[in-house]
Amino acid sequence: MTALLAQLAAPVGAVMTTLIGVFAGSVVGRRAQDRHWIREQQATACARVLRESSSVLVGLSDMDRDRPADLPQGVLAPTTVDWRPWNEALAIINLVARQDIAEAAHAIDEEIWRFHITVRRGLTPEENWLDLRGKVVAAQGSFIAVARRHLSITGDPLQRLDGRPGPDDPIWQTGRFQRPS
Repeated sequence: MTALLAQLAAPVGAVMTTLIGVFAGSVVGRRAQDRHWIREQQATACARVLRESSSVLVGLSDMDRDRPADLPQGVLAPTTVDWRPWNEALAIINLVARQDIAEAAHAIDEEIWRFHITVRRGLTPEENWLDLRGKVVAAQGSFIAVARRHLSITGDPLQRLDGRPGPDDPIWQTGRFQRPS
């Protein structure tokens, strides 16, 4: 009986080692696959936040441009922005993103709310469109910085987020970009 056990020990040990290796490999592979899927979902959600927040900015620009001239400042204009895509982007980021990424998206949302309310009531002569828009863009920049820390291979921050000239650039003084008095 002991001789039989001795003869079976090596093959049984080999089978057990193989099964343990297969099981451990599948666990490790599954974890890697899950991490990859989560990272991909977060990257897609972050891109959607940026795309939809930019669309809202365009909508706010159109809303300001199309504000009836006879509507006094302080009287709320009807909203012409389609909020559904932006709200969906926020909901998705809340589902899949890390807390700090979601909070950075919420900061964009807060600035968009403030900007939207200002545009609805009409800008005062003291308010500058580019300065107001700049607060949303700054929140987008902060969002990008947070997302890059988690999603970029290096995580290095960008030195510049776009090629738009600064607010003090003479380009903004041309007739096309000046606000009517």
